[in-house]
Amino acid sequence: MVRKVQAGGMSARRRQSKVLETRPAILAILVAALFAVSPAPVAGAWEDSARPADGERIASIDLCADQAVVALIDRDRIAGLSRWASDPRLSVMTEEAGTVPTLAMSAESVLMSGAGTVVADSYGDIKTIGLLQRLGVTVYRMPAADTFPDVLRSLTTIGDELHEADRASGLVSSLRSRLDRLAASPPAHRPLAAYYRPDGGTAGSGTAVDAAFHAAGYRNLAAELGTRGWGKFDLETLVLHPPEVIVASFFEGNPGTLSDRFSAHPVFRKAFRDIPIVKVPARFWSCGGWPLISAAETLAAARSAGP
Repeated sequence: MVRKVQAGGMSARRRQSKVLETRPAILAILVAALFAVSPAPVAGAWEDSARPADGERIASIDLCADQAVVALIDRDRIAGLSRWASDPRLSVMTEEAGTVPTLAMSAESVLMSGAGTVVADSYGDIKTIGLLQRLGVTVYRMPAADTFPDVLRSLTTIGDELHEADRASGLVSSLRSRLDRLAASPPAHRPLAAYYRPDGGTAGSGTAVDAAFHAAGYRNLAAELGTRGWGKFDLETLVLHPPEVIVASFFEGNPGTLSDRFSAHPVFRKAFRDIPIVKVPARFWSCGGWPLISAAETLAAARSAGP
C-alpha cells in the first residue's frame, strides 16, 4: 500500500496557494525549520483532505516515483522530476524528462517548483520529506515493489489517489497482457542464470531481478545458493557453481567490460568461455517499477534465441 505523509487538514488547493504566496520567505523558513524536523508521521489510510485537487501540480523526487508520475500524469501537471529521470543509463523516460524541470533533492527546489503534492520512494530522504510536510506539502511515499503483483498494486493505488485511475488501469492491463504472453509458453528447461554487476553484486530471492528471472523462465543461481535480497558474487563462486547463463547489467559507462573480468586468468577463461552472456539495460530494472517488464521480455527473448 502506498504510504502517505500528510500535513494537516488544509485543502489541496489552499496548500498550493499557500506555497506560492510565501515564496519570498521560503529560504528563511527552511533555515529555521531544518533543525527542528522530526520523522514525518505515516497514516494508515488515505484521507480525502490529503488528495491532490484536480489540476494540482505534482513533483517527483526519486527515480521509482518519476516512473509512476511520468506514466500517469499529464506533462502540464508535472512540476518537476528527479535528476535521475534524465540519466539514460538508469531511466526509460529521458525524452519526457527533457520537457519538465529537474529538481534537486531539497525542499527548497520542490517548493520553488510550485508543486502542491510530492511523490517519493520509500527510501526517500526523511529530512526533506519531513520539512516539506511542515511547510504544507502532501507527500506520497511509494513502497518498494519487488514483484510484479507489487508493481501492479502500486500503480493502481497511486493512480486512484492522483485522480488518474483510468490511466493507471490502462497501464496495469497492458502489463498484465505482457506478463500473460511470457507465461503462455513456459520453457521445457529453465536455465540457471547468474545476475552480475560491475561491483560483483548479484540479486537473490525477494528482489525485482528475481521476479524478472522467474517471469522470463530462468532459475536464479544466487537464490538457489541461499542469497536473499542483494548480495555479492566473486568469480570463484561462479567457477564452483557454474551457471548456464550470465545476466550482465549496469556495465554501461563502466571501465572494463564483463569479458575483461572473465579473461583475467586462464582458469576463468576456461570456465566461462562457453557460457552465454545476456546483457539487460540497467534502465529496465534500476528500480522495481513498470519498466521491469522490459527486463523480463529481454531475458525471455534471449532464452528463446538460444546460445
